[in-house]
Amino acid sequence: MNAKAHRQQVTDAEIQNAIDGVVAKLHFRIAEKGAGTQASNHEILGIITEELREYEGAIHARLSELEKVEELKDIAVGAIFGIASIQSGGVDW
Repeated sequence: MNAKAHRQQVTDAEIQNAIDGVVAKLHFRIAEKGAGTQASNHEILGIITEELREYEGAIHARLSELEKVEELKDIAVGAIFGIASIQSGGVDW
């Protein structure tokens, strides 16, 4: 049987809500830390890895669903800003 049939389906509105939350967190982080590019691919990797560890910690600490969602937003923000840094030409190595 198809695994898709056994899983709750996410609506377009729920996906849009998740995207909106990530965009809001991205703007918050830019306001907090500035819009300077990440300097290297290693810096991007370090940021995303640290955010992934924080998400893992949230799971093991049995934090609330809201707190886990915030950690996932941080991972997404790190990835999006990393992409923007690379595409802007601001990543040196």
